[in-house]
Amino acid sequence: MSDQYAELMTTFAMFKGYTPHGASVLMERGKVRELAAGELLFKEGDPAKSVLLVLTGRAEVFVDRNGRNLKLNDVEPSRMLGELAVLGGINRPASARATEATAVVEWSENDFRRLIASDVNLSQRIFRQLIRTLAEEEEALVASLAAVKDATESYPPGSSPSNSR
Repeated sequence: MSDQYAELMTTFAMFKGYTPHGASVLMERGKVRELAAGELLFKEGDPAKSVLLVLTGRAEVFVDRNGRNLKLNDVEPSRMLGELAVLGGINRPASARATEATAVVEWSENDFRRLIASDVNLSQRIFRQLIRTLAEEEEALVASLAAVKDATESYPPGSSPSNSR
């Protein structure tokens, strides 16, 4: 199965130019985890001890606020999870769970740091993806805040959608 995952990795933009053997070497530094729908990949607030690459399936990133799960984004194959927390030395800012049968390769914090230190090309690709992800999340947050602001400005003070009928 690892050979199939290594072959699959070579189709991801981040690993463009890698051979299946090169992808296998990267995978050997980590471990493959196969999760059923609903299983947690990691939990908000926990120490960040690993980085994951989604190989197959889908996951969602969410936070728990006042007993409600608020979905932040969906994660598809080829996306990394947890790299920012590991590189920043912070606890997990959110949780992630598989939304369908999902396979990931998981690298420990130390193994991930060794990977990016030993392969400048890979580290540049990871940092580029990380910056793109942060920019996308910022755009989504701004759009969400603008929508809330527009909704609250649509009603005069003291009124709401429910009492303006």
